[in-house]
Amino acid sequence: MRLFVSEGAPGSLPVLAAARRAQGRAELLISTVGPEECVVPFLTQPKVPVLQLDNGNYLFSTSAICRRQNL
Repeated sequence: MRLFVSEGAPGSLPVLAAARRAQGRAELLISTVGPEECVVPFLTQPKVPVLQLDNGNYLFSTSAICRRQNL
């Protein structure tokens, strides 16, 4: 899984806290991107935080990302 966050973006702090708690239980690559960088190819406007799952799907909801990381 790959987590995209941006400094100062709303929702990044709880997502990073959940990633820290999940450390060792799941392989997770954390990428810090610029606020205007588009990381999801089919979106016209940037959206972070976003979690890219191993199957290529994306999660955009902060609470859904936190739940996924705590499995």
